[in-house]
Order: sequence, then structure tokens, then C-alpha cells
Amino acid sequence: MRVDPHDISIIKILSKSLDIRDQSQFNYKISLAIDVDISSIDSSKFQPYIEPTSPARHSRTRSRQEQPLIVGFGPAGMFAALELIKNGFQPIIFERGKKIEERSADVDKFIKEGQLNPESNIQFGEGGAGSYSDGKLFSRRNKNSSVVNQVLKTFVQFGAPKGIEYISKPHLGTDVLCEIVRNIRHYILEHGGEIHYEAKMTDILITNDIASGIIINGQKEALSSTVFIALGHSARDTLSMLNQKGIALEQRKISVGVRIEHPVEIIDRMRYGNKYLGFPGLGAATYSINHTNKKIRRGVYTFCMCPGGEIVNASSEQDMLVLNGMSYSDRALPYSNGALVVSCHTADYNSDDSLAGIRFQQNVEHKAFLAGGSNWKAPAQSLMHFLGEQSCNCLHQTSYQMSITQADMHDIFPEFITRELHVAFQKWRTEVPLFVSEHALLLGAETRTSSPVRISRTEDFESINIKNLYPIGEGSGYTGGITSSAADAIKAVQQFSQR
Repeated sequence: MRVDPHDISIIKILSKSLDIRDQSQFNYKISLAIDVDISSIDSSKFQPYIEPTSPARHSRTRSRQEQPLIVGFGPAGMFAALELIKNGFQPIIFERGKKIEERSADVDKFIKEGQLNPESNIQFGEGGAGSYSDGKLFSRRNKNSSVVNQVLKTFVQFGAPKGIEYISKPHLGTDVLCEIVRNIRHYILEHGGEIHYEAKMTDILITNDIASGIIINGQKEALSSTVFIALGHSARDTLSMLNQKGIALEQRKISVGVRIEHPVEIIDRMRYGNKYLGFPGLGAATYSINHTNKKIRRGVYTFCMCPGGEIVNASSEQDMLVLNGMSYSDRALPYSNGALVVSCHTADYNSDDSLAGIRFQQNVEHKAFLAGGSNWKAPAQSLMHFLGEQSCNCLHQTSYQMSITQADMHDIFPEFITRELHVAFQKWRTEVPLFVSEHALLLGAETRTSSPVRISRTEDFESINIKNLYPIGEGSGYTGGITSSAADAIKAVQQFSQR
């Protein structure tokens, strides 16, 4: 910029990403303060930067009668509570699962002994499903909005490394996430909020199309003129109850497929090349690849990629097996995995019922459970055997703690899903040959990519047919992932607070 270094101060790193053309370096965008006459510098080298900020709001103390209820204590429920506290409310939170410490013990018991607790598992409990994941916060990418910035700043406030505010693909890891969850819990309690665990909403009180409270565990009434529903994508029983109560729901498209796993060094070689294997600062490599069949409008794509992570049993119902990926903050385990899924149209559900997508998921999950031997082992198949290029299904590797058994993915999924996977693999084998190789293992099934149901709501985040009811987060069917769910909750509370 033809400016003396002494006249520059670095204010903030805005982004950091690996250079896709020369992977020996990183690209940065930086906010600078320049202590010179702006007309004397080369203005083509920079552009003015304005820090996104949320509008100022005046906090005020509310009466106890105005205590909003929050159902669910995942990212949406947590950030709704934090935003309500900022606006002078003292929310009451009901979580069907347990505290993160007790929940982690139940998850470990399920992994080691196969004893599933339907109310305390990788899907249900304090922190939501995201607590046992890679902790990706990717919504920050090219979305420098004030609300997303607020989400990331809040994570930093409660224990996340400051780098998540600028790196191109920020992640936290389940170990860091669990600590953040505890810190948020303590903050809410210290500021007058209430949190009730093992407290499942079993009914909702509605009079003249106006919500007035909820029923907990079939017994206790909790009354309020405001109810935020932050269910998460797996609360199928609760969605069924909402449907029976006449709350407007609609079908939503999802994606279904497998987890694909490779040794870390294979993915590193695929992404970095041999020259930069072990290069300081790179860490375990990530990937994102996709293929679209334009004739039938079906996509095949990878997402929720966990470098140096593990595949975990994320089941929440008996006789239904579903997988997810998880990483710790150091991403140091020997295998990398990702979801590899095919887009499903609502027509694939073969029903107009609003809950048909749930039954579609359950059908796949039950077949996966049976294919795994009905003992919580994950069905697995080598990629080459899946493609018909290997006579035996040689399971030459296993995920870190995942118990697996030989199976055929063609027996688990509808034909259109396996067909589109075959087409995509044939395309990718020339583009990324290490990805489509004997090193790859397929495990099933990945079905909980998002909610197959949407709770219809207005632009003000209120249910379209039930007043005082605010569906938010991933379970509402409008978001997917930690950051977008948290941002959705913040915006909903902001709209509510302006009433």
C-alpha cells in the first residue's frame, strides 16, 4: 500500500484461509488503521471496513409473569436464553435430557455397553446434538453479519479460542464445546434464569389459537405468554404431539446417505499433496466435494467432515441406527470421515402427511439396525465392494471406537440413493482418485442431516396459526448447524422483544 509500517496498526484479523493455489501459505484479510492522508496511498490495495454491530437495546427488568419458556437447551435454546437475559427477561428452560456431565456418562455407556437411554444420548441433552460433533461454525464464511459475529463473539466469551472469529472454517471440537456449554449454563443461572433437566414437554396448552404454557413429563404445568420451541432435529415424538395439537407443520427436503472414512494420511495427501504432508500449521485436511444430476435435480455431496475424528452411534430410538461424525479440538485421531449424502425430494416420502419424512428416515435407520446385527454395530462395506469391483467385503480398517459388521449398503437404502452414489463415485474417481480408492470405507446410515419437518412460522418467527409460540433452531426446519441455529434464536428474540 506504499505506507510506512510505523503508520499502520493491525486492528483485527477478518479471515484466514489456506491458499487453494499454493497450499504452502495462508491468505489473510486484515482490518488496519492507517495514520496517513488517505489520498497519498494506493487505494486499490484496500477497502474501507465497518465493524458489524447489533443495534443498541435497552435492558429492563420484567415482571415474573413475563418469564418466557424455552423448550430445549441446544444452541438455539441457549442463545435464546442469553438474548432474553440481555433484554431484561429471566427465562425458564426445560431440557428433556440431562446435564452435559451426566449425559456424557450415558453416551460413554452406550458406546461401550450398547445400553441406549432414549432421553440422554448424542441427540438429547444439554448442549444439543452439536455438543458431540466437530463443532463446526461455518456460517461465518462470507456472511459477515452482525448476528453471526455476535454468535462467534459469544462463544469466545464463554471459552472458545479467539481464532474462530476469523479462520475460514472455524471449529471447536466436542471437548471445547462441552466446556462452553457448562459456562453458558452457569451464566444463565447467575442472571436469574432457570434450567430444568429431565423435563420433557409432553403437551402444549392452547386456547383460542393462543399458547399459554406447556405440560412437563405429563404432570407439571408451566404457564407463560411466550413459548420458544427449540427442539432440535430429532425430537420426533414432540413433533408428532405438535401435529396432533393442530400446529401448522409442513414437509421439508432432507439428504440421506452414508459416512465415508479414510485414514488421515490419505486425505492429507489428497488435499495437500506429498510436498506439504506434515507442514506446520496445516493440521488434518478437510474436503468438500459434490456432484449434481441436473436431469433429476439430485445432488450428492459431502458435509459435516471430521478430520482426525471418529464415527459415533448417534441413535436416539430403539431399533433405529444412525451415525454421526465427531472430532476433538486437536483433530488428532488416525481416521477422517464425512457425511456423503444424496438429496431427497418430498415426493420420495410417498405421502402428503407432514410427518412422512420422519417415517422415511426411520425406515432407513431400522434397516441399518438390522443390517448391523440388531446389536448396535454399524453396517460397513468397503467402497470397492460397494462399486462391484472387489469380490469380498474386506473391512481393512475400523473407526476409532465404532463397532462394525459387514453389510451391503444396497440393502439399507432406497435404490435411487445407491444409484446416485455410484454415479458420483464414477465422476470423482478421475477428479479425486485417492477419495475413490481401496482406502475408503462406507458406514450406514447418515439420516439426521436436518429436520424433515418445518414448523410454519411468520417473518416475526411466530407460528403462523398459534400465537405466542416461537419455533426456532434446527428443529424448526429453517436452519442447520450450530451457528445458524444460534443466530436464528437471537433474531427471534429480537423480534419478540420489540413487540
